Amino acid sequence: MDFYHFVKPRDFEQFIRTRLVEELRSNVKQFYDRTADIRTFGSFPAGLYLPTSDMDLVLVSDTFMQGGNMIFGKKSSLYKFDAFLKRCNLALKQETELIPKAKVPLVKYVDRTTGLKIDVSFENDTGLIANRTFQEWKATFPAMPILVTLIKHLLAMRGLNEPVNGGIGGFSVTCLVVSLLQNMPQVQSGSMVPEHHLGEILMEFLDLYGNQFNYEHTAIQLNPPGYIPKVHYLDFCLSKKKKKTNPLLGSCEYSVQEKARHHRSQQSKQ
Repeated sequence: MDFYHFVKPRDFEQFIRTRLVEELRSNVKQFYDRTADIRTFGSFPAGLYLPTSDMDLVLVSDTFMQGGNMIFGKKSSLYKFDAFLKRCNLALKQETELIPKAKVPLVKYVDRTTGLKIDVSFENDTGLIANRTFQEWKATFPAMPILVTLIKHLLAMRGLNEPVNGGIGGFSVTCLVVSLLQNMPQVQSGSMVPEHHLGEILMEFLDLYGNQFNYEHTAIQLNPPGYIPKVHYLDFCLSKKKKKTNPLLGSCEYSVQEKARHHRSQQSKQ
């Protein structure tokens, strides 16, 4: 607990990051138009970021958020955003990295003022929908933020926290922790209060996903909780012309994507 309280977000860190988003949003609206916006998702709005954690941002248009077509969904949007960063002198040393061939194309850069690492995606609202899911999980499992913070720091120390380089991102870590808590009989029966047994649950996490979990044949499922044969998920992916992503997450990612599609569908009907 002492370590968690040492590294958990402080008020001044929240202020710095909030200010960064507000200034970037203002510049985006001036460079593009008033219908463009910058939204946050991932560890920052969830309150699960480490002092050195990067920030996940998404450039969206009003048209897309209201259920319409993507305005910034083409790969050319990456190059235009890159030009915007350089014109406004927002990136440290004017250095940026474009990743157009990733499943979710990104522009990565280091903010010149704060030194924070920034990942910007385009017209992708699955992370925005996941913001609400994170808050629901935190309310259900108060121990979750503590465990996620410890595991994220452990991964960062070993350079295993960048999905683009084969690591595990914060969203995946959160899903893994929630799945563990959902499927621990002691927790579900009420005989164990997770906040009082953090060390035991951390060791259970490392043993389960480090030694016992069958990555070849099994995927986690969060709603409803459980484990499913991976072949069922892969068959679904193929039927929907989807690509296999993180070998653990199975229906976790699908669940968030479905929520996003439903949310946009409901908005377009209004």
